[in-house]
Amino acid sequence: MNKKLITLIITLLSVSYNAFAQKTTESPYSFYGVGERNFNGIAEESAMGNIGVFADSTRVNMQNPATLSELKYTAFSAGMTMQSKKIVTNNTSINARSSAFDYFTLGFPIIDRLGVSFGLVPYSSVGYQLKSETYGTTYQYQGNGNVNQFFASAGYKLRQGLSLGATVRYNFGTIQMTDIQQLRNVEFFTQEDSKSVVKGATFNLGLYYEHPLQHRLRLYSSLVYTPQSVLKSDNERSISTLGYASGSNSNRGAQLSVREVQQVNLSAQGIKQTNLTMGSQIEAGIGIGEQQKWFAGLEYTYANTSKFANPFLTTTNVSYKDSYKIEVGGFWIPNYNSFTSYWKRVTYRAGFHYENTGAVLNGQALTNFGTSFGLSLPVKGFSNITTVLEYGKRGTLSAGLLKENYFNLKIGFTLNDKWFQKTKYQ
Repeated sequence: MNKKLITLIITLLSVSYNAFAQKTTESPYSFYGVGERNFNGIAEESAMGNIGVFADSTRVNMQNPATLSELKYTAFSAGMTMQSKKIVTNNTSINARSSAFDYFTLGFPIIDRLGVSFGLVPYSSVGYQLKSETYGTTYQYQGNGNVNQFFASAGYKLRQGLSLGATVRYNFGTIQMTDIQQLRNVEFFTQEDSKSVVKGATFNLGLYYEHPLQHRLRLYSSLVYTPQSVLKSDNERSISTLGYASGSNSNRGAQLSVREVQQVNLSAQGIKQTNLTMGSQIEAGIGIGEQQKWFAGLEYTYANTSKFANPFLTTTNVSYKDSYKIEVGGFWIPNYNSFTSYWKRVTYRAGFHYENTGAVLNGQALTNFGTSFGLSLPVKGFSNITTVLEYGKRGTLSAGLLKENYFNLKIGFTLNDKWFQKTKYQ
């Protein structure tokens, strides 16, 4: 096997595991479900409103495995996001910052009609700190953790223009939550710690169709179906009594000490191990463009998020309905083969997306809207570095909720090479 392949696989697995173990977010809305869902795609797609309709011979499309049949070069891609966010309530606002790795993926053609890929992506992230006070009682809520996905995909060209693909994903991660309740002028207070270790497999099937039209135009279409799946969650919960040192004043920074810890018998409640039901999902997209010149596309996704249930972590003010999202975007290359101007060889990308997440909080649907712009800067060969600027809004001030205004700076790179070729000597 190619030595570069072995080295890259080892590096991918070791670096990816450590990087995603530190995946972070800062969002009170990550309190719900399994956390804040992350975009499952590369930076080039994020710059185009998250659409995954277009297939590229030099890049891995993680959204539709069927597009891997178009790969002509080995492609290694990685990306990260730096986020600045303003969280607004009816009474106040705070600023938050976070950064995280987004994906590591490696794809390559096996034969002329078959391409494969594998990698690691974050499925969801939990990160929040909330505090409220009611009738002399202070409540604090903290959460952190993530659910990651290791995936393997393959795409095969059935005939000219039509490809079929499949992806298998293994989900794994840990989510931890802490709830603290403290009465005013009382020395002792309670703390509840919950922990869920999530694991399980999911898969999807994809179709990709590309057809030439007149005047060098081409039609692109994509269809991806993800069946309903069930993840397992191994749960723990403990209740602790905490207090300040005798005679000390909590307002003077005295250290806390744990007075008593009681493990909750979850087996007796039937929630020691629970099932997380993940509803089915279907994505359909269509686009038109001219090769190495321009592309514009539209994608629609519908998901049965109403099927989601987590018996271990129940919340009274949230329910789930089916979700949907609409994504529109494209790219433009002034002159792909220009020798006189570097900026004419740059790929300019833009798009927007709107999503109804399916979560209903206090009777109000949680929505998310974002718009993005990006540049794919060519480097050696077919490799490139992509920078993306994204601005979006999530949530509302209605029904006692909060609104998040976020700004993302995303950086991704793709390195290309030609593997599995016999060297010819003259």
